[in-house]
Amino acid sequence: MISVIIPTYNSDKYICEAIDSVLCQTYTDYEIVIIDDGSTDDTKRIIEDRYPTVRYFYVENKGVASARNYGISKAQGDLIAFLDADDRWLPDKLEKQAVLFHNCNELGLVFTENYFFDEHGISKHRVNKRERLMRGNIVRNIFLNSYIVTSTVMVRRSVFDAVGFFEEGLVVAEDDNMWMRIGMRYGVKLLNEPLVLYHMTEGSLSRTSVNISLGVRKHIEIIQNKYPDIYKCLGKSVIRRKYADLFFDEAYHDFSQNKYKDARSKFIKSYLYYPFKFKSLLYLTSTYLPSGTIETIKETKRRMRLHRGI
Repeated sequence: MISVIIPTYNSDKYICEAIDSVLCQTYTDYEIVIIDDGSTDDTKRIIEDRYPTVRYFYVENKGVASARNYGISKAQGDLIAFLDADDRWLPDKLEKQAVLFHNCNELGLVFTENYFFDEHGISKHRVNKRERLMRGNIVRNIFLNSYIVTSTVMVRRSVFDAVGFFEEGLVVAEDDNMWMRIGMRYGVKLLNEPLVLYHMTEGSLSRTSVNISLGVRKHIEIIQNKYPDIYKCLGKSVIRRKYADLFFDEAYHDFSQNKYKDARSKFIKSYLYYPFKFKSLLYLTSTYLPSGTIETIKETKRRMRLHRGI
């Protein structure tokens, strides 16, 4: 049996579509475990009225990592699949992942490609996870690139007994931390089909650069102090490259807000941490241009993106 764990917090606007996408699965041997992380909306009433077979647990608000851990502790299945309350699955998602697990005992984690959607509809854009994650060292690739969407993941239940649960001290990168720990000990496979619709929301935690930066820094600290095997696997050069990415993202945020002086100092740090990141040098150079020239370049890039449909 597969345990489908859905953590939710004030997501009554989306929760029905998430649950319905599970109920429409071609694979039928599953249970749905919903962990309500202290919601104050109508989530409980909706689930009790519409989904009597769902296992529903209300817990004190402690964050998504804690909610997922509670769900794992209540799961009865041999396989565990995660679904965020505002995401959706395509109908054959569970079936195709289950086949891979049944055919290979060494697999610890299987994830899929995904599409994105928002209030404007579904985007067929994909990030090419095969290229970005599956070439080379999977642990390093996850650390540098992320891209494993939690709603695409299925894990063998016994894996958590070996590697432990999600790090509840992390509010960002708690998922990457888990996937890296699994990747150190078990096989990880990409099912290279878009079987999940990932909800992109404006201003969400996953898209806020400040939160990402602080969260990733905390993640690196935990790796260094608690997971020395992962820290050694990554190596100092990879960690420096990650810091370069963080400084670049912070700088680009300032750059987009016309804070060119603030952006300049961060682009410098990004370049010094990883001189091979040529975009840092390019943007650093552009901060010395007159503001009017920079705005003209920005507008030109914006029009080019619109023309390409990006």
